[in-house]
Amino acid sequence: MKKPTNLFIGIIISIVFAGTIIFSIENNLSLIQIFLGFIVFLLPLAFISSFKSKFSIFTLSLMSILLFYLAIKFDFYDFFIGFGLALISGLSLHYFRINKAKVSNTK
Repeated sequence: MKKPTNLFIGIIISIVFAGTIIFSIENNLSLIQIFLGFIVFLLPLAFISSFKSKFSIFTLSLMSILLFYLAIKFDFYDFFIGFGLALISGLSLHYFRINKAKVSNTK
């Protein structure tokens, strides 16, 4: 992708991210639950292409399903806002990651 396009997408993502946080503050939602949902799912979503084995995908899926169940069971609905923020930022990190560059030999 071209650099101006990446900058434009970054600006849009930051506006959505900030708007979600402002919306949560204005509606007196639990920032602790939002932060917990964000932290729990940020790294798995950012490094989703690193999961190559069936066991790691099984473990990630099982943990996600159980966490969603517990969030619904205990009425932690703000947890899903944190998951949404992790989804936006984690998949952006995954998609726009820095690729390995081929090292040139000057000799």
